[in-house]
Amino acid sequence: MTAMNGKRLPSMPMRHQTETLSQHLDLIKYIYDSWNTVSRELDMCHNQAHSNSSNYRNGATVTYYQEREPNPQLKDFEPFNLEAWWGQRVVQTITRNASS
Repeated sequence: MTAMNGKRLPSMPMRHQTETLSQHLDLIKYIYDSWNTVSRELDMCHNQAHSNSSNYRNGATVTYYQEREPNPQLKDFEPFNLEAWWGQRVVQTITRNASS
């Protein structure tokens, strides 16, 4: 197995690799299921808000927070695009390896 930087990774026993993959998949499934539950509850709250504006929060377990005014400390904030950064890094690695 080779890492992104071209160095060879130490090999793990197959059983350990399978257990690690299983743990990762379990974590992904948990996050996916949890997010879907929150999204459904939020949609339910929004639907109830439109049909019953006086009492829509009764029983709601999800609350969506949004600041009313932008935070002045974040006025110069620029989000970091991790996916683009990784893409550029992969291209640089491929280009560097191809020219070697």
